[in-house]
Amino acid sequence: MSENTLPAPFSLIRLDSVGSTNDEARRLALSGAAADLLVVTAREQSAGRGRRGRTWVSPPGNLHCSTLIRIDGNLATAAQLGFVAAVALVDAFRALVPGIPFTCKWPNDVLAEGRKCSGMLLEPVDKDWLVLGIGVDVAEAPPPGNLVYPACALADLGFAGTESDVLTAFCAAFGPLVECWRRLGFAPIREAWVARARGLGDPVVVRLEGETISGIFAGLDDEGALLLDQGPQGHRRILAGDVYFPAV
Repeated sequence: MSENTLPAPFSLIRLDSVGSTNDEARRLALSGAAADLLVVTAREQSAGRGRRGRTWVSPPGNLHCSTLIRIDGNLATAAQLGFVAAVALVDAFRALVPGIPFTCKWPNDVLAEGRKCSGMLLEPVDKDWLVLGIGVDVAEAPPPGNLVYPACALADLGFAGTESDVLTAFCAAFGPLVECWRRLGFAPIREAWVARARGLGDPVVVRLEGETISGIFAGLDDEGALLLDQGPQGHRRILAGDVYFPAV
């Protein structure tokens, strides 16, 4: 355990190297050593992963962290914390790199000038804990050959700080938003996310498990599902998929 440099009520475990910060956070929860808003971060990961089992490249200089969040059995709404985190990341990045149009991309990515600069992976642990894993390309983006979406690092945008600076800024934004979500539910988070969303009202392509569909990104429903306006076919509710913005 290193000195806690994060704003209250966060606590911090900083590691040099780990397979996955999500796995380490899970281990702490299962061992009874979890604490609400405990952050596990590592200088580098050897087995970082993203959504759908994809590899997340985790070199030194980038941010790799996982936060334990107490959900008290509310597994049905726990996924909403991904939207909470996305809003916090956008606000933190906008403060750290003024002038860059950071936006949210459904379901849980953050874009900078249309390129992905962070992602997250949410994993429940039993019924009382959620592990929120976040990766931010601070110093360098992964090689293009490894990507399913264009990427960039904050350093490419003029940011001269460190991954610790990014983590502190994220926690400062995330803490109040978690408290808001716990008190008021998803509605204010949904409104904040939509206000920061990329492509609202624009054509999108959505790749699902067994098909690829297109339509107009019409917004989020009350549970965070993407609403796809398919014209005469009506609105389709998307629970999981990869969203792309076609070239105009």
